[in-house]
Amino acid sequence: MTPRRIAAVVFDMDGTLIDSESIYRAALVQAMEALGRTVDEAFLHAITGLPGPEITLRIRARYGEDFPFAAFHRHYVARRDTLAGDGIPLRPGAAEALRFVAGLGLPIALATSSMRASALGHLRRLEILAHFTAVVTRDDVVRSKPHPDLFLKAAALLGVAPADCLAVEDSVAGVTAALAAGMMTVMVPDLVMPDAEMRRACVAVHGSLHELPLLFPPEDGAA
Repeated sequence: MTPRRIAAVVFDMDGTLIDSESIYRAALVQAMEALGRTVDEAFLHAITGLPGPEITLRIRARYGEDFPFAAFHRHYVARRDTLAGDGIPLRPGAAEALRFVAGLGLPIALATSSMRASALGHLRRLEILAHFTAVVTRDDVVRSKPHPDLFLKAAALLGVAPADCLAVEDSVAGVTAALAAGMMTVMVPDLVMPDAEMRRACVAVHGSLHELPLLFPPEDGAA
């Protein structure tokens, strides 16, 4: 699909701008193992990109009402913090992509299923918060991804029609949300690859954020 002229860019955070999804997945698997449970790849794919409350519902549906969530949460947080070490890094090309879009003079928003305190903490630590005109988190909407609410609110805060926004996402849930909002969408897969239908729906599927400038006409990127 050929993109229309882009008036604003809305980035996802986890798995798109920051390299967190692999850490979260490993922590979940290790926490399950500590409780004597196994997790298959299909389940991990299904929950990638979903907000925490939705993942909790999926776990309860799969493992039963008596699943020990308190113990699971303790194991998960301990393993996540150990795996994250000194902090979750940016994904390859993230800093360059943000600078490129900012250099075009386009407004930038964040649309993340993470909570606001967590999102702002990452953005400040990685020194990229200044790039964002708007930050929309799951604290700001009733429904998170795969529903379109985060992206619709981001577009409203930027004062740009959703159809004129480019959404940048890594997950199936995120792409589904962005497309439902009516945004042009580029997928930069992290842990889950798109199927043929999702590829057709996106304006592009990129190997990394280094490729993002390819979506902008040469005159837009001229110095």
